[in-house]
Amino acid sequence: MTDDRSLERAARSWIEAGPSRAPDRVVKVALDLIATTPQERDLRVLRRINMPTYARVAAAAVIGVLAIGGALFLVGRTGDSNVGGPAPSATPAGSLSPSPSQTATVSTLPDGPLAAGTYTYQPFGSGPGVDSTCMQPPPPGCDDPGPPASMSVTLTVPDGWESFGLGVWIDESAPPGGAALGFNRGAWLFSDPCRKDEGNPDIPVGPAVDDFVDALANHPLLDTTTPVDVTVDGYAGKALDLQVPDDILVCTVYRPWEPGIYAQGPGHLWHLRVIDVDGDRVVIQSMEYADTPSQRRTELEAMVDSIQIEP
Repeated sequence: MTDDRSLERAARSWIEAGPSRAPDRVVKVALDLIATTPQERDLRVLRRINMPTYARVAAAAVIGVLAIGGALFLVGRTGDSNVGGPAPSATPAGSLSPSPSQTATVSTLPDGPLAAGTYTYQPFGSGPGVDSTCMQPPPPGCDDPGPPASMSVTLTVPDGWESFGLGVWIDESAPPGGAALGFNRGAWLFSDPCRKDEGNPDIPVGPAVDDFVDALANHPLLDTTTPVDVTVDGYAGKALDLQVPDDILVCTVYRPWEPGIYAQGPGHLWHLRVIDVDGDRVVIQSMEYADTPSQRRTELEAMVDSIQIEP
């Protein structure tokens, strides 16, 4: 995990890459500018956020760099065009440099907003059987001990996303523009995914990738695409889409399999990548709507592309 000292050293090395001391005339003009610039005293705090220590250090470093750069820029505009070196080249619109990523290793993603960065965590619980493909208690004939608790997933999360336990989402994956990425293992299916009661799933599904994918593709009430080959982080499997209907408000929940994620709204579109990780089936489920903004779709695909799995 990146600590406060490493962030401070990174900021300091950036600052110290330029001149070690500004000329006296530069300092004098900068101080005169600061002394004569009106100060805004009526700032409105729109939102109070508890910022972690590493974020405060990074923010302080960036503010310091901006203050120094701003002073030198203003001095250069007052008459000496050579102060501080040649003028920086313009940055094209839409090509802002990203902030350094934070890294974290956690057993489970904490619920709530996440700082943009790379996270490594165990998505399948803390012990055998916690995330098996069978409900608890299991229906007769379903037997699966679950994946090893040591299986971990690493993914890079952009700014603005939050954790919901099984993965990450934005706008709580709600219509019309939400999106989400979750991990599960697939399971037995319901004959009718439009659930109005609490019954067990009744379509048996074996433990292999093809068992689950074929069951989805052959289900008479599920709108799915033709499965195709896919590879995620070197692990092979199948990919298909599942389109949730627009008329699911008559359902208590719309849940094709259990245990699993239910539809968050009408028209929910699920992109399913079902892979074999050393004998354990893993379902990577990215979700969006027809009106999900293109930027969020791009971020969603970038997160999927960043996935690394350790069995």
